[in-house]
Amino acid sequence: MLRKFFVHISLIFLGLITVKAQESLNTLIFRGNRSFDKQKYGEATSTFSEAVKKNEKDFGAHYNLGNSLYKIKKYDEAIAEYQKAQKNTNNKDEKAASYYNEGNAHLQNGDGEKAVNAYKNALKFDPDNEAILKNLQIAKKKQKQKDNKQNQQNNQNKNQDNNQNQQGDQNQENKNNNTKNQPNGNIGDQNKGKGNQGAEKQNQKNESQDPNDPNKIPKDLQKLILQRSANQERETAKKLLNKNGYYSPESNTKDW
Repeated sequence: MLRKFFVHISLIFLGLITVKAQESLNTLIFRGNRSFDKQKYGEATSTFSEAVKKNEKDFGAHYNLGNSLYKIKKYDEAIAEYQKAQKNTNNKDEKAASYYNEGNAHLQNGDGEKAVNAYKNALKFDPDNEAILKNLQIAKKKQKQKDNKQNQQNNQNKNQDNNQNQQGDQNQENKNNNTKNQPNGNIGDQNKGKGNQGAEKQNQKNESQDPNDPNKIPKDLQKLILQRSANQERETAKKLLNKNGYYSPESNTKDW
């Protein structure tokens, strides 16, 4: 009998702890909602974060925390909370609401593709919801504009690359043409040789001039002049050789 009494007391105590913990979670969510309604979103975020710690599998705690994070523009963190909320409920309305708000957060992040996917998931649970349908169309339009802008940028980059390649080809072609039009050094040497040959031919022509030319010195006289020059060179050589010895007087005899 005494043992049964203690068993009943233990069960009652555990039940009170469970009720107290549940009341604490509900109290936190209630407090968080009051702060949210007063637009004290930072305070609401802190309160809902405490509620999540009390029960990480509670849909309401994650969903409300996502809403307060959305209000302070922490969209990535809000998306994470909406996705956790989706996993912790089988209720169609709750599923639709969490997917819808996830789509809104993606749209704020500028990611139209992910927003479209989230809105489509929301419509699976609430097909006739006008708000979801309207935001889905907005997301599709924004994604189309983003795709068009990206395509235009890609085309501009492609055109710039083509222009640069064409300019490079044109520069190479001009370089090749300039190289082709430059004078050949070997040809210049050949021309130079031809010029020397012309000078030699001219000298030969001058040497073969008419012997009666009045400007030409007679051969006999040329011979005497050359002989006299040779004699003078010999005398000069003698003087140089005897520079430090006895002086050798010049001859008074005429050479010619």
